[in-house]
Amino acid sequence: MTLQWGYKRAFVRCALLFVAGTALQIAFGDLDNGFLRYPWGLIIALNYLYLLVLIHFQKDRWKWLSQLADHYACTSSLASMVLMTIIFGLTRQDPSTEGLVGLLGFSRMTSSWAFNIMLLYFTTTTGLAVMEDLQHIRKRRVAAVLSHLAVFVLLVAAIFGSGDKLRVTVTLQEGTPTHWGVSRAGEKVDLPFVLTLEDFAMDEYAPKLYVLDAITERSSREFLSVEEVGAEATIEGWQLKAVEYLDMAGHMLDSDEYRAMEHVGAAPAVYVKARNVMTGSTVEGWVSCGSFVFEPSYLFLDNRLAVAMPRREAKHYLSRMNIVDEDGDKRSVEIEVNHPARVGAWRIYQMGYDTERGRWSEVSVVECVRDGWYSAIHIALWTMLAAGVVMFLTAGGRKRKEVKR
Repeated sequence: MTLQWGYKRAFVRCALLFVAGTALQIAFGDLDNGFLRYPWGLIIALNYLYLLVLIHFQKDRWKWLSQLADHYACTSSLASMVLMTIIFGLTRQDPSTEGLVGLLGFSRMTSSWAFNIMLLYFTTTTGLAVMEDLQHIRKRRVAAVLSHLAVFVLLVAAIFGSGDKLRVTVTLQEGTPTHWGVSRAGEKVDLPFVLTLEDFAMDEYAPKLYVLDAITERSSREFLSVEEVGAEATIEGWQLKAVEYLDMAGHMLDSDEYRAMEHVGAAPAVYVKARNVMTGSTVEGWVSCGSFVFEPSYLFLDNRLAVAMPRREAKHYLSRMNIVDEDGDKRSVEIEVNHPARVGAWRIYQMGYDTERGRWSEVSVVECVRDGWYSAIHIALWTMLAAGVVMFLTAGGRKRKEVKR
């Protein structure tokens, strides 16, 4: 199937915008959205909306303006943004500028000229489509108009409100009230509330045993997950069996034998029996990943191989804390990854902990994010929900009309 000329022209326009953005990225580096801080972000947004209104009412007089509002432009800009978003998702985001990916800004996509230009173009085509819907709303389905309008509001808020978004990293020490944090620019920021960490809790995955090569310092790809006593697996020609498992254990300085203990710094330990599949020789002993209190323990199989246990991986972790707002109101919350707490226009996200102490961490790292455009985003999301409900309720009526015809 041959692509229509309208689509070809529209996709060429997207390609040219991408090339222009790439050239700007190479020439000037990352795009700094600091100029969008209040009130300039709001002023520029109002002027942008006014410009869209002018384009909408003048597009019939100028052909090149009408090409920004046709379905070819909408489809091509949406497809281009989907592609950019896929690249965004597949590329590791970090401050690195090395290599081709770093040079093009793909490792810092939200600061990339190409991404922001394509996003602005997609927002423009969406906005013009919304204005066309509003002008002929009697001929349009209300639910479709609401959904398009909500998406447009979200895009405008994301672009022109990006300069007002403040991210503050706060390191909380258990029992110590904290009312300040550090911004991404390294500046101290006072918060309009006080945070006090009451407790940090963590669930971990079962211990994993690997066979480590002492010469190459490489571990086996296979591992034995010790979820219960009796678990076994054959790795690198050795059959490993977990004879005893202690979730919290420790040992005396003059002994290699682990014993169960309820104490800060206790580490998981597994008593392993290993049998060489070829020779039938056996070795047994304790294996532990250790902690900030105890050194790790290995079971040497021969002069080269040893059974090792890396630090257990966190399954999920949370912080229990008290929040006192500006009015003096106090409340207790639990914050975990992807489940933030809300204080006015602020969101508090779980970010990290003291990885050296692990489950015994007395430190929690949270990120406090303030978005001045949150109200607009909130309204847009509810509008999308309302549009979905309207579509669901009216779908049956449209089907019955089609059947009657």
